[in-house]
Order: sequence, then C-alpha cells, then structure tokens
Amino acid sequence: MDDPAPRPRELLLVDDNPGDARLFAECLRTLPFPYSLSIITDYDSALAFLQQQAPYAQAPTPDLILLDIYPLKRSGWEVLVWLRTQPALASIPVVMWGGTLSPFDEQERDRLRPADCLVKPTTLEGYQRLADLIAQLLAQP
Repeated sequence: MDDPAPRPRELLLVDDNPGDARLFAECLRTLPFPYSLSIITDYDSALAFLQQQAPYAQAPTPDLILLDIYPLKRSGWEVLVWLRTQPALASIPVVMWGGTLSPFDEQERDRLRPADCLVKPTTLEGYQRLADLIAQLLAQP
C-alpha cells in the first residue's frame, strides 16, 4: 500500500501590501512540500482567522505565520504578544518582516524572540532565501 500524500503545510501571510504578498507567494513555489497559503491584509482579520471566527470559521490553523511589522491599524509585535498568550497558537513559528527594522523593532525582536525577523527582500535571491528559511522552519518537528 502506498503512503498517503503528505498533508499540505498551512502558511498564513499577514501583510497589507499586495506587491509583497504576490512576491511572497511566488517565492513559495520552490518549497519542497505541498502547502496552502492564506493571505490576510489586516490584523483584525488575522485575529478572526486565527480564532476561526466569522467569516473564517473553517480557517486552518497555520503551521507558520509571516507577520508584517507595520501594516494597517496594529503593530505586528502586538499580534505576536497575543499569539504567545494563546495555548493553541503559541508554538507556531512566526517570522516578522518589515520594510526596515528600527531600534524599537530590534528591541522587540530580542524581547519576543520570533523564529526570525528580517527586512523584506528586494531581490529574487532574497525571496529565495526567505523560501529556504520557511522550508527549514517547517522541517523542524
């Protein structure tokens, strides 16, 4: 009997920039495993998604979350703090990214210790390194 196909890994991107979301989706095509990508453009919707509240009652629990540090309405750091207080979500690897990293962002990175914190890539090679990072994070048990 053949082994069943592996379960697609669930990825959640929270970013209000459609260009960054498109480039991120493109870079994922090199992942060595099946995946499903959900894209949310604001943090209130992301919180509803993560709590499986309407209109996201059937939303999957992500295996990895990529949070924009400064999208609309809230700081990604606020969302990371919230995630860490949710027993069912606290162990999900979170990668923070932003256009730049301010001294405050570096302090929050050191304090909250996301899986990684990086400046958004600006080249195809940078996006490929991001895909490699995601593959590495999801390969860990």
